[in-house]
Order: sequence, then C-alpha cells, then structure tokens
Amino acid sequence: MLRRSFLILGAVLAPMASPVRSQPPVRTVRPVRLVWFPRFSPDGKWLISAHGGWDANERGEARVLDAETGDEKFVVPSERGVRSVAWGAKGKQFVVGNYGGTIRFYNSETGRPTDELRLPASAEVLQVSPEGKSLVIAHGDGTIRVIEIPSKKELQVWKGVHRGGIWGMRLSADGKLLASAGKDGVVRIYDMLTFKILHELAHPGETNGLVFTKDGKFLLTGCGDAAIRVFEVASGQEQRQLKGHAVGSITDLDVSPDGKLLASAGIDRTVRLWDLADFENPRLKSTLEGHSSLAFGVAFSPNGKWLASCGWDDKIALWNLATGKEQWSWSR
Repeated sequence: MLRRSFLILGAVLAPMASPVRSQPPVRTVRPVRLVWFPRFSPDGKWLISAHGGWDANERGEARVLDAETGDEKFVVPSERGVRSVAWGAKGKQFVVGNYGGTIRFYNSETGRPTDELRLPASAEVLQVSPEGKSLVIAHGDGTIRVIEIPSKKELQVWKGVHRGGIWGMRLSADGKLLASAGKDGVVRIYDMLTFKILHELAHPGETNGLVFTKDGKFLLTGCGDAAIRVFEVASGQEQRQLKGHAVGSITDLDVSPDGKLLASAGIDRTVRLWDLADFENPRLKSTLEGHSSLAFGVAFSPNGKWLASCGWDDKIALWNLATGKEQWSWSR
C-alpha cells in the first residue's frame, strides 16, 4: 500500500490522554496535514483540493479557492481525512469522499451539503462522468462502484477488482473508458458501456497516476519504479516509457486541454512537464520544484494557462505555464 510505504516520512501514532476515573479516554485529534488531487471547476474559476490522512484520529476537509488569486471561498469539514474530490459536469456541485467511506455532495455556490452516501470502504478516488449522470468511486478495498446521479442507484460494482487498494482512477474525455491503478501493480481498462474489462496491464510495482490522451487512444500510467508508461488502448501494448523522476512512484498525471503537455507529480517532491507535441518522441520540458515533501496531485486549468499542484507539505501551488513560476501558493 502506497500510503503505508510512506509512514516513515512523517506519520506518527497519535498520543492518547490518560483516562480519568469514570470517564472514557480522551482522543487527541491530529491536525489536517496531507493535500491530495487539486481539481479545477469546469469553468476554471475555482480550485478544490482534498485534505487529510487515513489515520482515524485525523479529521479532513475540502478547500475551495479562487483559481486566479488563491483566495479562500470556503472550507468543507469532514470527520475523517479526505483523499478525493470531484466537480459535477456543470460545476454546480462538487463531491467529497473520505477515509470513513462517506461521500457528500455540496452546492458549489453555498458550500452546503445536498446529499450523502455511506459506503463500506474508504473513498480513494472520485470522478463524475462527463455528462454528469454518474459518479465513479474507487475504494481502498479494491472495489469500484458506478453510482447514478441523483438517484444514488448502483449501476455497476466491480468487487475486489484489485488485490488491495485502488490508488488511481481516470475516465476518458468522452466517458467511454475507465482506467484504475493500485497496490497490486496492475492497471485495468474498462468499457463503460458494457462494463467489461478490456485489458489488464502488468507493472513492476504499485501504480498510481493515470490519464488518457484527449482522443482516448492512449493511456499513460505512473508506477513505483519512477517510470511513466504509454499504452495503446486498442491493443493494450506498451509503446514507450518516459523517465525523468528521480525515484519512487508517479502519484498523479494530467494532460493539457490542447493535448500537447503532460504533467506528472512524484514522491521525489517534483512536478514535471513533458512535451507531447511529437507524441512518438515525448521529452521532458521542465521541472517544477516548489514542494518540500511528496507531490501528490496535478491539474491543468481548462484554459491551459495554469497548472495546480499539491503535496504532503500541506501546500497548494498554482503555476503560470507561460513563465514556469508560481502565481500563488497556499499553506496552513
């Protein structure tokens, strides 16, 4: 499990207060610290991020910021750490999933909850389908669920499709394909119309970041061996590898709106930009070094001008892609 592998990097058991006679022990709640997976609203005006760890003594939150300035719009608290957030197709709502298996829907104008799901395993990754009619959920027990919006009816459940937790998941731009990655080192590609598994792609280590090219013809994957692999979706064959991260897992991937840039986040504390203009010969374009701990999320803005990143240093950064400089950053 990726998060278990990083315990030595900062996770410490929460202290317990001495019990008082005739009263239960007092639980010390740890502060929110880790930041995961920033995501832009469909109109690019807002940026949402997931905050919190898997420890039961740690609360979480989802934070919505003005994408251009970094000013806070509101913070949504959670009784458990939050690992994943997602916007509705039209940006009128957002979804927050936590380690307790609770998924909440919120009005994006008011920040008030509108609906809730309670599921039997942690919500590791969320994504709303492009047309906004379904929510796809990847769980820590290796299960994937497809839930109809707003009825909350289960359309499909792949129980234990991964042996262990699912750390990455991504729909194609048209919503017809789904890819998942996890602890078992296998990336799976699914047909969302028939709910059949099309390919099982073996990797030499745990897998995390995933993204389809804009045309859906290729899938890029991030692995624990620090390599990004390019697979042809039709055949399931590996085409090439991109190497540049120093060590360890590639935690998140995103492709720019014009399809010419790839962004990758890694546990080597860097965010890297790759030139995909010549897709047969991709090259490392630049390295962004604004994080002091694991980088654990990247996202391009819809207008292609900005890149958001976040990490385990409790930091969110917005990068100006024209200059390669930070436009703003947030930290607690």
